[in-house]
Amino acid sequence: MKDTRTLIAQAVSTEATLIERHEAFGELVTRFQDMAFGCAYAVLNDFYLAEDAAQEAFITAWRKLGQLRQPEAFLGWFKRIVLTECNRLTRGKRLVFVPLEAGLNISAAAVDPHVVTEQRELMEKVGAAIKELPEHERMVTTLFYINEFSQHEIGDFLELPLTTVAKRLYSARQRLKEKMIEEFKDNLQEHRPSRNESFADQVSARLRPFTKQDWELVCAFVYGLEPDFREDDEAWLRNRQQFDETRYRRRQYVAEHAETGEILGYGSIEQTIFLPQYRLFLFIEPRWLRAGVGDLLFNRLMEDLREAGAITVWHRNYAQFTETFDFFAERGFAETRRVWDLRLKVAEVDLSAFEPVVEQVAAQGITITTFAEERERDAESLGKLHEFLNLVKADDPQRQPFTPVPMESVARWFEKHYVLADACFIAKHGDRYVGFTDLNHIEPIPGGIMHGFTGVAREYRRQGVATALKLRAIRYAQAHGYQTIRAFNLPVHAAMLALNEKLGFRRRFCYVTVEKCLKEVAKINPEIYDAYVGQYAPDPDLLRQHGKPVDLVATIKRAGDKLITEFGDMQDVLLPESETEFFVKEHYGQMAFVKDEQGQVTHLIYREPGLEVRANKIK
Repeated sequence: MKDTRTLIAQAVSTEATLIERHEAFGELVTRFQDMAFGCAYAVLNDFYLAEDAAQEAFITAWRKLGQLRQPEAFLGWFKRIVLTECNRLTRGKRLVFVPLEAGLNISAAAVDPHVVTEQRELMEKVGAAIKELPEHERMVTTLFYINEFSQHEIGDFLELPLTTVAKRLYSARQRLKEKMIEEFKDNLQEHRPSRNESFADQVSARLRPFTKQDWELVCAFVYGLEPDFREDDEAWLRNRQQFDETRYRRRQYVAEHAETGEILGYGSIEQTIFLPQYRLFLFIEPRWLRAGVGDLLFNRLMEDLREAGAITVWHRNYAQFTETFDFFAERGFAETRRVWDLRLKVAEVDLSAFEPVVEQVAAQGITITTFAEERERDAESLGKLHEFLNLVKADDPQRQPFTPVPMESVARWFEKHYVLADACFIAKHGDRYVGFTDLNHIEPIPGGIMHGFTGVAREYRRQGVATALKLRAIRYAQAHGYQTIRAFNLPVHAAMLALNEKLGFRRRFCYVTVEKCLKEVAKINPEIYDAYVGQYAPDPDLLRQHGKPVDLVATIKRAGDKLITEFGDMQDVLLPESETEFFVKEHYGQMAFVKDEQGQVTHLIYREPGLEVRANKIK
């Protein structure tokens, strides 16, 4: 048998699988279930409430086990969790309502009523005698008789010396008659969790990772909520099953009907590649959303987000689910994006009608090539593409105020596994880049590919360049056996939406994204930002230590009412905590600007977990 320290180490190990961690914790549940139940009963004096408190304590312990610094202190730490759950229940006892008719259908017991009366009276006397014990004696007595725990084990759990445990147990025995002790012992052992496997099974069922069968149940529930979007929900399921819990944090919960076991809702949070940013999923039947199930799932997920140190959380759903968005709006979420999800059936599209447009573009001396081809023949291709994309995006009213994307970010983009260099199409007029579109694998549906960004230089618009680029992309999809091209289109980009629909794309549905910043953003006058604008040089030795060029500088810019920082390939919007301190949403970075006695900014301090950097203002 593994000792407690070993089980705790396995339950929190980052090298163990989630199943192995749950199995280790399951052994802890089995080992200490009677002790948790006995402790709760000594406080609550109610077997059913004690069982609830003990189960909730184990669930809380599972979520917080990583906070336990000394495994040998587990018992005392866990006792405090049990007592906290008991206090929660005594503050607001939960009531179960049943129809009045239910009481009329209870059949009479076949036992002699005189025997029942005598037994009830005896148990009432036992209960009254136990309740009259001082709480510290009642606790020791309950733990001793529920499963004959040793006085040493009781001392570890209650964090008491052995002599104190023995003294309290002796004192309680002196107060109680022998017959009462035997009745109390029998009654306790009749209700103790270890009498069968149901207690441990209930705790494990609420803690164990999803199995294939669990996913089938949840998906059947989701498909029932959204029958019109089965194809997209299947893609959702595939992405959830492929989520890498070894790299990113995830929490999942199912709300079930207490009596029937029917699934009423599913909720989860998933950490994104931007570590402090999480995505929230919430699927609930509309009739249960406002009946408490929504808050049941939402509150638990928000608690998990706070414990994880999340900075922002976002939710995306179909626009027609107005009740869900109203629910999020009431809880501080705001809309950040609205897009059409478009689909093109590749086999059904007829490109012949657009051939004259392609010929017209070619007649102007404009050629269509790929980034893969350009990279082979032109060493400056990445720089030219970077310059072009910034130019086009700066001309987009939806991106204002616009901050240029650093060259390093574009370079890193083309290193991503889902970016296809031979499916990035460039329109050229001579050596000048005048148009761009691409296909990628970021969010495709089964058998499909994603259509990404399309942009054309202002002076080349309305000449068929975008059409020629998109036709080249469609031919690529045909040649590579893709059945569907998926595209996202902002409703405000009406001209691009019209072109896509002319080519055969059809509106599938509209997505809405809402977001909430979990960290308070201070309201300050943006004019303060002007004092921070400039370049800041970190310590060259520190840059060398991290493999960065020693002359690398951090640039602070103001874009309207936003303050932007650029450092290498990183570009972040700084959100104010105060007039001098800022944080970012995409990573755990904080920045503080420092002034001298004359009020001039002299340097900044950048902090993230395990790192603190000073950078002096040089310009």
